[in-house]
Amino acid sequence: MVAKTLLLTLTLLLSSASFSAGYIVKQPGTGVTWKKSEAVDIVWLGTIEANVDVKLVKGPAANLQFVKTLCADVPSNKGKCSYTVDENLISGRDYAVTVGKSVANLAYSSFFTVEAKGALPAPKGCPNFGGQDCPASLPCCSASGFCGNSPAHCGQGCDPKHSFNGKCANPGPGPTPPTPPTPLPKPPTPSNQEACGTVMCSSNAPCCSKYGYCGSTSDHCGNGCQAGKSFNGKCLAAPLTPTPAPNPPITPSKQLACGKSMCTSAAPCCSKYGYCGSTPAHCGGGCQAGKSFNGKCLASAAPIKRRKCGSKYCTKTSPCCGRNNKCAASVTACKSGCQAKKSFGGKCLV
Repeated sequence: MVAKTLLLTLTLLLSSASFSAGYIVKQPGTGVTWKKSEAVDIVWLGTIEANVDVKLVKGPAANLQFVKTLCADVPSNKGKCSYTVDENLISGRDYAVTVGKSVANLAYSSFFTVEAKGALPAPKGCPNFGGQDCPASLPCCSASGFCGNSPAHCGQGCDPKHSFNGKCANPGPGPTPPTPPTPLPKPPTPSNQEACGTVMCSSNAPCCSKYGYCGSTSDHCGNGCQAGKSFNGKCLAAPLTPTPAPNPPITPSKQLACGKSMCTSAAPCCSKYGYCGSTPAHCGGGCQAGKSFNGKCLASAAPIKRRKCGSKYCTKTSPCCGRNNKCAASVTACKSGCQAKKSFGGKCLV
């Protein structure tokens, strides 16, 4: 019974969508195969933005590359978009989809297979990790073909050939602190806080604390966090708000060093030299995914150049620049005669 419980736990871990503050991708996922000319659905949960784009990406988890946009400007509350598989897609086992508009809100599916143009490459790597060997953050390839760092992944049946550095080794908890810290303050109603001993934590409360509760505070995601029971196998808190658009390019001496903190959505990629940025030099060869924003080497979309509406900039509370050059949130301002380039976020949305 214990073995079956552990197997179910790690299956849930790798079949879930990757970490995101805004959405969870339900379909496609691990074990799914798209075939040419087949009609498929992409399904997600979340409505943090009015509309979303659904894009296809491919490659190693540390350096996913954009392939094509599958659906554009879909109302997020629809929760689904349909796509007919392009017969010219190169067959592969390392495809994923992203859902969202801004980089800060993107959700990633788990890896799945596409059979379209050319022969499907022979299986290699850890079977359910896009045909890749396990990375340092999820070092062990389990008997069921999933990457992770729990005893279920690194114990009996682990495949060292496709594990990190060719070893089924759990990094371990590290040195024991001299004095245990004060126990976590419990929430006003502990019964409402999901226990992570029986289920995996979700993206809204991603970290399993040392005391066995899901949450997103530093107490949950800091010392003692149980990565094996946390969302996507990582102790990372969800960002509460999107990071502002980046400023114009700055000199390397002023770039944020990514050795001490995670990169932000404004400069998402940690280069091989340890600096955050969004250029090909940061997000290309040598990019350190483990220190990059959302754990992915993907560049931010180009920032929208803001323009004044009359004498001021429109804000989130008064987003639309009307034909009278005044910011407002009314239907009149946001529909007839609305000036999108001067409106908040470059869009006429109320």
